[in-house]
Amino acid sequence: MSSLRNAVKRITHKERSQPQSRQHLGILEKKKDYVLRAKDYHRKEDKIKSMRSKASNKNPDEFYFNMHKSQMDDSGKHKQSEEAKWKERLSLVGADAVKVMKSQDLSYVRMMRQKDLK
Repeated sequence: MSSLRNAVKRITHKERSQPQSRQHLGILEKKKDYVLRAKDYHRKEDKIKSMRSKASNKNPDEFYFNMHKSQMDDSGKHKQSEEAKWKERLSLVGADAVKVMKSQDLSYVRMMRQKDLK
C-alpha cells in the first residue's frame, strides 16, 4: 500500500506572488527571506548587547602598554601618537634605508639649489 502512495504524483505547492495593487512595494517577502532577515537582525542585536555589557563592565583604571603609544583627540577617540607612527614606519623600512633616503633627499636639494644659483 505504501508503494502505491509513493507512486502517486504530488502537487507542488506554489508561493503566491505580490498582488497587482501592491506591485509598487516590490517583491513579496517569503518566509525563508523573513527567517534570514530575522536571524541576522537578532544576531546583530545580541552582538550590540554584548558590546554594551562589556563597555559597562570595563574598568577605567585598567592599563595597557599600548596606552603609551596613543593619544586622545578632541572628539575623545584614541589615535596613535606621531612618535609611535614614526617608530612603526622606521621598523617597516629599516634604519639604513631611511639614512639612504635622507641622503638622497639632501643631495637632491643641493642639486636644485646649485641649479637655481646658476
